[in-house]
Amino acid sequence: MTQYSMTPFNSGTRLRTDHNTSASVIAPYNRGQLIVGDELWEASTDGNEVKKGDKWLHVTSVDGVNLSERGWMAYIHKGVPICENFKVIEDPAPPPAPVFPESFTLVDPSGAKAEYVFVRVIEK
Repeated sequence: MTQYSMTPFNSGTRLRTDHNTSASVIAPYNRGQLIVGDELWEASTDGNEVKKGDKWLHVTSVDGVNLSERGWMAYIHKGVPICENFKVIEDPAPPPAPVFPESFTLVDPSGAKAEYVFVRVIEK
């Protein structure tokens, strides 16, 4: 799952129950704290206390600690950035699938060697 991170410009940046300034405050956070979230909301039109293009992040952890009560923090509010260092954290690539060699060689304690060649993969 894609995640996002950012850091507040100022101390007292609020985490709210919804992506608007009328929503209840869950907690304030300080300048430079690492805010990580899993969903980015963007305002599609101007409205009361919102400007088209405003962005809010659904916050899941702060400074590496998962939040018991998750909420929303503004990245851009009324067209003004509230946080900086915004980054998209992509999922790491899955590990590569194992690849069977065409053959392998075994050596016994006397030094005799045997080469084993694979003919086919029997089962996936």
